[in-house]
Amino acid sequence: MPSLESIQLDDGCWKILKGLSYSPKTPQMLSRIYSMPIAECWKRIHFMEGLGLIRAILMFVSRDGRVLQFYETGDERLHVVVGDTPEGFFETAV
Repeated sequence: MPSLESIQLDDGCWKILKGLSYSPKTPQMLSRIYSMPIAECWKRIHFMEGLGLIRAILMFVSRDGRVLQFYETGDERLHVVVGDTPEGFFETAV
């Protein structure tokens, strides 16, 4: 069995994961949906991308020259434990 790593995610990270679980979105979309400052949204996305929880699936340059990236949830599985134990666990999908 793969080893489990314990991580704690704040409410903003959980909102982003929830939003991405339905369909791929840009950080700008997530920022608008959850009324989160765009800088905070990017910070959380980079953090969770480093953990392998989300990944960029599409990147393109818009007509006005802006680079847009769409993200989706990764191949990791989350096990949420509520109570006196850590709030989030993840393991590599088998």
